[in-house]
Amino acid sequence: MKRSVWWLLIALFIGLGAGCTQTYEVTVDDLPETDPFYTSGYPIADVSDQIESIQQSIIRITSTARYRVYLIEDGINMTSAEADTINPAEFAMDQTTVEESSAGSAIVMGKTADRAMLLTCAHTVEFPERVFSFKAGPGIPENTYVRTIAVKQNHVNMALTDRTLAPYSLVQEDRIRDLALIQINLRDFEQIGEDLNPLKVPMGYSENLRSGSVIYVMGYPKGFETVTRGIVTQANRNDRADFLTDALYNRGISGGIIVASKDNFKTFDWVGMSNAGIATREFYLVPDEQQLDPDLSYQFYDGSIMAKEIASLDYGLTQAISTRSIREFLDQNRSVLRSLDRSYRLPQDN
Repeated sequence: MKRSVWWLLIALFIGLGAGCTQTYEVTVDDLPETDPFYTSGYPIADVSDQIESIQQSIIRITSTARYRVYLIEDGINMTSAEADTINPAEFAMDQTTVEESSAGSAIVMGKTADRAMLLTCAHTVEFPERVFSFKAGPGIPENTYVRTIAVKQNHVNMALTDRTLAPYSLVQEDRIRDLALIQINLRDFEQIGEDLNPLKVPMGYSENLRSGSVIYVMGYPKGFETVTRGIVTQANRNDRADFLTDALYNRGISGGIIVASKDNFKTFDWVGMSNAGIATREFYLVPDEQQLDPDLSYQFYDGSIMAKEIASLDYGLTQAISTRSIREFLDQNRSVLRSLDRSYRLPQDN
């Protein structure tokens, strides 16, 4: 009797052990598609090859403008409309030169033997011809009388790959949608043409993103080739179907591509472009640099105190342009794109 009980206990432990160690293998093919909506679960399979393929169609761009800044004499009151037509040197009490620069990412849309066309954000490539600041103080109407006039002297745009660089030109822009088409002349810069790989990912519909949809963002923040992952936190946030994601934003990723999957990462769709982060603007009290002695590390200062505005990025939030806006912008510029051997096709609206 005792022996029978022992054998029964041994059999029971063996059965429990087998139940605890049994595993089930799940593959991507076993998971259902979520069409027309985009997947909200994280991938269980390796998607590195697909991500690296998409990255081949993203390059880094920079834009630098040099301005001559004129300080208008105190006794002269002129509006921006008047200041836009004058020679500011005739009314300036002082002048200096400053440089403004920006960096971003661009998507290779297509190329021929002569040229390549890329898509990016308008704010990364556009610098106005003139910039005004206005007088402020008691009894002075706000944003009315010009204090300084900055006149653009030159503007240099460069596209960069791992091997080389080349200038680009602005072809079309839409400041409302924050989109721009730029062009590289491949006749004079053949080497960069070898590095430009037109995008092969189909354009999807960002309207089908939902809260929790998983997205990947690729671009060149701080000049480094980067991929970051996040989830959609606010879908269809306006009438253009733009959306908000918790993917990390750093300066330079504007114009970077955003992709998502609706078949559990067997394939990806192009669902948007990153174009802005969330910033907090704060004011700090600083000394007047002209009253400081640059040769002294420590010094007593009793000069004027000035307020300086500093914008600090709130990391963890990225604003995105929807494919609806991208599709409309590209459709408006079909004549520009028609001669290109494009690797994408604009999807037909249902």
